[in-house]
Amino acid sequence: MALETARTRLEPWQADDGLAFRPIASNPEVMRYITDCEPWPDEGIREFVMRQMSCYAARQFCLWKLILKETGAVAGFCGIQPLVDTPDIEIGWWLARDRWGQGLATEAAREALRDAFQRVGLERVVAVAQPANRASIRVMEKLGMSFERETTHKGIPVVFYSVTRGEERPENS
Repeated sequence: MALETARTRLEPWQADDGLAFRPIASNPEVMRYITDCEPWPDEGIREFVMRQMSCYAARQFCLWKLILKETGAVAGFCGIQPLVDTPDIEIGWWLARDRWGQGLATEAAREALRDAFQRVGLERVVAVAQPANRASIRVMEKLGMSFERETTHKGIPVVFYSVTRGEERPENS
């Protein structure tokens, strides 16, 4: 199973993908708005990959590995997963620092959201971000997500957005 956009492929993780993901998860700029803002050690990267493999095996979705079609390189991830300690399913993305500002997160997220509604059959998808993470909030807005509230997730203040099936925005809006 894989999802495809004009420039990317979204694929399930394999056990040895941590090595390709390491430069992203260990980059302080990428991690600036992630949980405790610290780059992940190798064990954290392995745990993430294994968690996504388990999610995919159990649910047929995950935070897909994001691969650039042009080069075959892992450029981050994008997809859906259960939002910890809630009944919600969240959409999320990370990109390698050198891929920021190219529209890849929005492009991949549109496809992941389409899959969440059409194939997975979800009625609602949520997203959270630290309030200072304007780039991720802008992606949420481009997807048609609406601000619901400010809250705390894993002890960190976040904004909480959501979109229901049929409210998502098409590519050119």
